[in-house]
Amino acid sequence: MRTSTFRTFGTVVAAIALALTTACGGDEKATSSSSKSAGGAASASPAAKEVLAAAVKDLNAGTYGYTMKIPEGTFTGSIDPAGKQQVKVDGVAAGGVKYTIEGIALATDYYFKTSIPTVGVNAKKWYKLDRSKIKKDAIIGLIEAKDPTGSQGLVARVVTANQTAPTTITGTYDLTGGGDLGIDDDAVLQALGEKAKAAPFTATLDGQHLVSLKITVPAYGTVAEQALTVDYTGHGQPVTVAAPKAADVLAAPAAVYGLLNG
Repeated sequence: MRTSTFRTFGTVVAAIALALTTACGGDEKATSSSSKSAGGAASASPAAKEVLAAAVKDLNAGTYGYTMKIPEGTFTGSIDPAGKQQVKVDGVAAGGVKYTIEGIALATDYYFKTSIPTVGVNAKKWYKLDRSKIKKDAIIGLIEAKDPTGSQGLVARVVTANQTAPTTITGTYDLTGGGDLGIDDDAVLQALGEKAKAAPFTATLDGQHLVSLKITVPAYGTVAEQALTVDYTGHGQPVTVAAPKAADVLAAPAAVYGLLNG
């Protein structure tokens, strides 16, 4: 049995940016940083934190859909713990180049589609993948991630929390842990200073489930504040994830594996 490896969206974006730059003949280089240890949550209100923890735990216990928006793009997908999931990325890489990536995982069957300009890759076709041929998990991890929005690491990084209404929890959040819901760039963290450990957040619940999350990255230098948002839908409802039509599927050629392993 294969073990899926989770990679952050930030790492995925960096890998895509590098692939696009290479494909378009540019010379910019994209790098990613390793995640840092999560910040403590000793100041969080126990009651509010427990409510949030219960909502987050419930999230991965069943099916759901999600839309995650970050400055680099929008990620949408559906998750079924039974082994079915799909994702689509509508992103913007360096230089304003737009791209899409789509992925479907049905147990051990993987399908991949992308508009990243690559010789030998048809943007209109789906490619069935041999997972054993993929050695780097930056992009494939996007397709097989069991916790694609990094929700299970949320509560540990809450610094302060207050339940301001039955369905609303607000507080501050530590961005320095990196990953999906944080910042890996040391220069940005240095510019933010202590504000990096006190980013405002708002979580919205529907009583039992987490339905939305907004984390605000404070302004720094000449950069205006930015928001990272995640919306969750369809809790516990059937997820429709099916293989693409056979006529639209090709066996992945070397060019596809070159992109995924790049």
